[in-house]
Amino acid sequence: MAGNTGERPLSDIITDPQFWLLHIVNFPAVFISGWLFVSTGLAYDAFGTPHPDEYYGAGQINAPIVENRMQVKQQLDEYFQDQIPFSAPSLD
Repeated sequence: MAGNTGERPLSDIITDPQFWLLHIVNFPAVFISGWLFVSTGLAYDAFGTPHPDEYYGAGQINAPIVENRMQVKQQLDEYFQDQIPFSAPSLD
């Protein structure tokens, strides 16, 4: 059953100069505002995440890397022995 829904055909929308004026302005504006939001650091402050240069604490050069999956608890205990006064919880 064919009928008219009252909507504008897509060809009319795409050929309308107002459509292009709106999108030529808005697409770059959204991209530039997002880039500025992240590059100025406001995104990190707004969401409470550390800046890329503040991700690891002072004196911490490398992240802990697990080398043997069967000895994870022992390796993490060795890594954090100076930072935390207690050991990791048991995995049992």
